[in-house]
Amino acid sequence: MDGKEYTLESLGQQGREQLQNLRVTDQELQRLQDQLAITQTARNTYARILAEVTQSVTPVK
Repeated sequence: MDGKEYTLESLGQQGREQLQNLRVTDQELQRLQDQLAITQTARNTYARILAEVTQSVTPVK
């Protein structure tokens, strides 16, 4: 923490629990970031395909 190292034993029970909570939270953040990347890629593909489709359609305005 803050550039310092600690042994697990020195953290006590509460410190170890918070470290575990931090690890779980980091894993969830990574999962969500991966899901966001997948979703953004899909959206970009849909937008590209729609742009191709609209090339042959006359706009109303």
